Amino acid sequence: MFALFLSKLKILLKNPMVLFVYGIMSKWYIMIMLTAVVVTYWVFQGLTDAGILQEAEKVVSRALRDTKSVARYCVPKIANLSDFWYCLDNPPQYKETKEEKDFEKGLNDLLDFNNYEQSQDPYAE
Repeated sequence: MFALFLSKLKILLKNPMVLFVYGIMSKWYIMIMLTAVVVTYWVFQGLTDAGILQEAEKVVSRALRDTKSVARYCVPKIANLSDFWYCLDNPPQYKETKEEKDFEKGLNDLLDFNNYEQSQDPYAE
């Protein structure tokens, strides 16, 4: 595989114009990408310091909770439109089921790398 790559690279480098174009493209890529990464970091750092990201997370979490509540409690009432619209206007408090709690616990255990046991991992070598 590497030998095939080297043979293709040798063919490309026979033409001096290829090296010139790749040089310009790589310099442009480094200048633009480095600037974009630095600016993005500082923008998100500023948003975090101002508390905007935390507020956005609260809004998204509330919207997700309301969406789950509507999906569970309001969709069965779709046959009666007045009950359905009332349910959409005033969605009931969402309560997690036992299966959801077990799933979230399993997911958190799976993502907890501090207590990683290789014997429990079926894909570990």
